[in-house]
Amino acid sequence: MCFSADGRLAAFRHVLLAIVGMASFGALGCTTSPASKDTAAKSSHGETPAVTQNNLGPGIDLNCVINHIQNPTESFHYTFRDDSPNHWEEEADVTPHTIDGSFANNSLPQPQQFHGTPQEVWSNLGAIRRMASLFAIVRKTSAVVNSGTEHVNGYETTKYSIDTSRGNATEQELYSDVLGKGGFAKGTVWTASQGCLVKLTLDEELHSKDGSVQDKAHYEEAMVRK
Repeated sequence: MCFSADGRLAAFRHVLLAIVGMASFGALGCTTSPASKDTAAKSSHGETPAVTQNNLGPGIDLNCVINHIQNPTESFHYTFRDDSPNHWEEEADVTPHTIDGSFANNSLPQPQQFHGTPQEVWSNLGAIRRMASLFAIVRKTSAVVNSGTEHVNGYETTKYSIDTSRGNATEQELYSDVLGKGGFAKGTVWTASQGCLVKLTLDEELHSKDGSVQDKAHYEEAMVRK
């Protein structure tokens, strides 16, 4: 089964839906799509803000993670967790020949085990896609800062700090339109070559138009090389 739909994202404003329509899932990193489309969104005044673009190298590519699971060339342990009203967690041992894993969510709180070739069962590990829209709005903005290199989980990585409290007036308007006034995303990611996420810890808070908290989420992801 494939988890491309995220019920929690349905609560986002029309601005977020516009971003998703213009930025494909693969456009977060190693793609042929123009980078400018990832951060294009209508402001509350109906204008498209010109977002500052920083030099992030390969950037952050969720599609690369899915490719590593679907067509693995090495063995690694994979985990993903979304602590939110739409809770989800995944865990798997991935090899070039087999995947042994499990997933659980609100409807299936007991871990659901699965086993098979990567091509047969990879879609059971697709929940990381629910972060695509979040990364689309922060990509190449001042929210993302390159913090240098670090050896993490068996990989040489680039470390990025993410904090939507940073940014110029135009960027803050975009974040406010999507996350709500006072809403934020803040955390740290580590990416290997081609922008593949090796480790992630990130908190997201969505606010309603009146400023009240609408939703909270805490994300964690890891690929640990064996």
